Amino acid sequence: MPDNENPEWNEKTLPPKDLPLEAFIHGAASVDRGHGFRVGEIVGIIADLAGITSLDRDKLKMAGTMHDAGKILIPAEILQAPRSLTADERKTVQKHPLLGLAITQWYNHDFCQEIRDAMLMHHERWDGTGYPFGLKGEEIPLLVRIVTLADTIDAIASRRDYKAPWKADFVLTFLKHESGKIYDPALAKVCIDNLDKVLEPVKNCKFSQ
Repeated sequence: MPDNENPEWNEKTLPPKDLPLEAFIHGAASVDRGHGFRVGEIVGIIADLAGITSLDRDKLKMAGTMHDAGKILIPAEILQAPRSLTADERKTVQKHPLLGLAITQWYNHDFCQEIRDAMLMHHERWDGTGYPFGLKGEEIPLLVRIVTLADTIDAIASRRDYKAPWKADFVLTFLKHESGKIYDPALAKVCIDNLDKVLEPVKNCKFSQ
């Protein structure tokens, strides 16, 4: 979906506390040309390919869909800047996990722990160099590790205002290089071995190309 299609929550402000849940989810998932919607599909594909049965698929999908909710509060001139960000701008963007958590506490709905974890921790890295906590390896919840992979795959394979979509072979090379660094190596291998299937939500979305 395109950014800010929902007129009830599109001004880079906190949503109304009584905003219908469907509209709240739509507003959060619409950032970056519908990024959240695609991530919500990709996470299920990764989990299925990996044979993971321990995660509730509805919670996993919602976690993927909602993970970037905090970006609704980041200025568009930063998110959509057609250039490299300054150090201060990068610090602003890195606030979005905490902003997402704050939004869920403000909004009049109880979100499950899995969704809050995904919002807060999807920029943690397998090697411990991520943020906001610097968690390492299996300290990062399995659900979050899946969201992190899906988040990156859609971000690099989709068109953004500041970049063209990466071709599949570049995505493949990137995943191989960052396996064991950013990503859980076992999950990264699943994506590497099945990249065409993992990329289907990106290829099938008109807003991503």
